[in-house]
Amino acid sequence: MIDHVIIMAGGAGTRLWPASTNTRPKQFMKIGGNDSLITSAIKRGFALDHRGYVIIVTHRDHLKPALDECSALPEEMRKRIVILPEPFARNTAPALMLAAAWLKWKGEENSSVIVLAADHIINDTDGFIASVEKASQLAEKDRLVPFGIPPVSAETGYGYIEAGKTFLPGLEVVSFKEKPDLKTAVKFVAAGNFYWNSGMFVYPVSLFYDELRVHTPEVVEPFDSIDFRDGQFAAEKDLTYLKDIDAITPVYEKVLKISIDYALMEKSHKIAMAEAEFDWNDVGSWDVISEIDKSEKNTLTVKGRNNFVYGDDVQVAFCGVSDLIVVVEEGKILICRKGESQLVKEVTEKL
Repeated sequence: MIDHVIIMAGGAGTRLWPASTNTRPKQFMKIGGNDSLITSAIKRGFALDHRGYVIIVTHRDHLKPALDECSALPEEMRKRIVILPEPFARNTAPALMLAAAWLKWKGEENSSVIVLAADHIINDTDGFIASVEKASQLAEKDRLVPFGIPPVSAETGYGYIEAGKTFLPGLEVVSFKEKPDLKTAVKFVAAGNFYWNSGMFVYPVSLFYDELRVHTPEVVEPFDSIDFRDGQFAAEKDLTYLKDIDAITPVYEKVLKISIDYALMEKSHKIAMAEAEFDWNDVGSWDVISEIDKSEKNTLTVKGRNNFVYGDDVQVAFCGVSDLIVVVEEGKILICRKGESQLVKEVTEKL
């Protein structure tokens, strides 16, 4: 099984305004449950019963809400959590490199990790654990291992993994495909060997270093100069976090801004895919949330149907209208028709 958990918690969640904002993005939202998405991800990581750390990489602006969320966790979890705030966003490759550099500093360069996102919903914990075990077996054979999600529809909002022959408990990876148009997505699903790219991975830290240095050294080399020291870190309610963020700012001023898919996964020849045997949702729009959030709302409908409300506990009445989404959060209101929630991103850009 894996040794450590890395949770990427730096997303902006612009498609979920006004509940998700720059100061408190979607990973801190509660959707259909009592826990926020980031808290659920942390508990999911601890469910793997690994020996080591849960490392949360986030933006410096989100350090306080991350500390607030983690402070409510049990003491035995808090003592194993490390929060690494980035001075500014540089996409996922530098974020994972920061976590790898910290593990190397702790003498854990020969360990293995699983990378999770802070804003996914996974309810089938047993299936998740079983899938991670298979991914770990692949990682032990010197492989970088993405999780592929069996597609249930022709989605254009996800990247795809083209799978090949069986390799141990997984599959060889033929290629990675960018987000397709609808016609191409239909072909992918019909082919039967294409999977949604979940953005979750298992890999040995040493292999991550070696392969990234070969294929995109512009990400690794700035971190060669990083000089972690105990005095740069602080503890709050048993939580360890990087307090001296300025200490890593020179590294981030030099590092290439690039995703881990572009920097490594699409270039390396040491890739094997683990097929996900669990439910998965990346909560990418209000349309998605309206389907999965079944919590009771204070609503009244007259001559209408299929309306959805999220947010502050206010009473909302729908009269003669159907298929609407209403979000009320801190004095801001969003109203859109179901099927049109992708337009919310344009709202955030204009705001």
